[in-house]
Amino acid sequence: MTQKRSSAASSGYGVLTLGVAGALLAATGVPEPESLAQLQSWGLPEAAARATLYVAPVVVILAAVVLGRIVGRGRSSTVRWSIYAVFGGVAGFITAFCLELFAGVPGLIERIAGPLAEATVLDAFLWILSAYCIFIGLMLTGISIFGRPAMTAMQLEEVDPECLEVRRAERAVFGWSALGMAALGLACGALAVARQAGVDARLTPIAIALAAGLLSAIANYVLWRGFDEMQRRNVVNGYAVSAVVVTLAAFVWAVLQSAALAPALDATGVFLALIFIQICATTYVTSKAMGDMSLVGKPA
Repeated sequence: MTQKRSSAASSGYGVLTLGVAGALLAATGVPEPESLAQLQSWGLPEAAARATLYVAPVVVILAAVVLGRIVGRGRSSTVRWSIYAVFGGVAGFITAFCLELFAGVPGLIERIAGPLAEATVLDAFLWILSAYCIFIGLMLTGISIFGRPAMTAMQLEEVDPECLEVRRAERAVFGWSALGMAALGLACGALAVARQAGVDARLTPIAIALAAGLLSAIANYVLWRGFDEMQRRNVVNGYAVSAVVVTLAAFVWAVLQSAALAPALDATGVFLALIFIQICATTYVTSKAMGDMSLVGKPA
């Protein structure tokens, strides 16, 4: 009973942490003018409309997590995280409808790198990947520094309290992982700036992108050297899946391009596709392996 109560409490802390993160994220944005005007056309005063656009994303994010837990209860980890992804996509759409997140970031970057061209679809995905990697890097940094309290605060589902223990050696692993993810995020952001900046202002962001990419590669190499056989197999399996998917997709794209039905491939697009599929594939392979390990020794 105590173990179940502790497990439920850890998942509750995770929901609370996500709510705080959502509030901080909303605080970086400004209301979308069209959404603000629409709420005002419904009779809401401007102050109330602005408050609604700030509060709604946080409420929707929390609702998405709670509903995901309810709908996914008793299902496999793959199905549960797929449900989370669907609800998360809805929450992201509503957030984008309400707020223009990180509204001050473009102005700050332009003061450093000069005027930026309007972001293309690939640039937007680079910014998304950059924010995602930096966010994950910050989470891993928290675990590396604080250990169990940080791990507990990030749990969205009920887990065995023993799984929340973070040993001293594991903190170093989380630290290197945090460095690798944050550096990748910085590299993607710098690459996006280089693509959008003027020709004369591209040298600095290109240098930052290359240095951050090298740092991320070094961190990943250090992690690889410390992996055991199972961890290396999971990474290789995930990369193999991503290679097969990207190879088939590239072939189909080449056929469509030869028929003038698709534009020429951009190296940035290939990079984004590889990273996205690698994240999905390695996450799936690792979670499946951990699920199989949890069944070892249990009666059929």
